[in-house]
Amino acid sequence: MLGIGNADWEIDASSAPAFNALLHDTIDTSHDWLVSVDCSDITFMDSAAFHVLVNATEYAVRRGHALVVRNMSPSCAALLRLCDTDRELHLEI
Repeated sequence: MLGIGNADWEIDASSAPAFNALLHDTIDTSHDWLVSVDCSDITFMDSAAFHVLVNATEYAVRRGHALVVRNMSPSCAALLRLCDTDRELHLEI
């Protein structure tokens, strides 16, 4: 499971590349089929974070994994539900 860390994160256009790299590294080093992303430390996200999560989900599938996003704040969960009209993400809200 990937925990974002002890500090609060805000995922926007400026921090999305670092978030993307962290997700890809976690997927690449995972020995488990299911890769969990614990988002409890993310206090804000915008559409850039949504795109990173979709990209990471597709990246995980190409490498034989599944990605699940967990423990989002209510505002982050609302944004992902609003953006994810094609149900590309696996969300545990």
